[in-house]
Amino acid sequence: MKSLRTKIAAVILTAAALVAAPAAAQAYVPTPGSPDAAVSGAPTPGGTVTLVATAFDGNTPISFVVTGENGAAITQASVKLAISSSPTFNTSTNESGNASFNVKLPSNATGSYDIAVTGQKNGVTVTETTSFAVGTGSGGTGSGSGLPATGVDSGSLMGVWIGGGVLLLGGLAVTVFAVRRQRQGA
Repeated sequence: MKSLRTKIAAVILTAAALVAAPAAAQAYVPTPGSPDAAVSGAPTPGGTVTLVATAFDGNTPISFVVTGENGAAITQASVKLAISSSPTFNTSTNESGNASFNVKLPSNATGSYDIAVTGQKNGVTVTETTSFAVGTGSGGTGSGSGLPATGVDSGSLMGVWIGGGVLLLGGLAVTVFAVRRQRQGA
């Protein structure tokens, strides 16, 4: 019977280790020349600013998403592109992996605006962010991490945690019944 308890304990410990141990992810090491986002120009109501992306893969599609107060009124070349609070401007990088996009802020622009630039770096989708405030007289500087968006959110792991908990409880129940049976037979 001692061998049965040892086997059951091993199964329980293995199941617990599989549930508790996170999966190893391949590390992404940013290299010099990592993608970046910036804004140049003086952000004023009704003024024009340039959204800048640098060090992405060359000749690839890239998108700028702008969010902020009255963001739906941001236009490109005096043509309103979207009826959205977060317009998306699509373009492509040049051979060096850089891109820029001129946008006109609405005449009632106020507060801060966030820019998210998404493109490819070494074949991996990377999003860099920056922000600027209207009326400050200066553009924004990049604040992205240079890391690609990878992995899963904790909500999508709920099934794994529930399944692991069921396995753990099942193993515990088998152990309890084995111990009770052993004591009754003795």
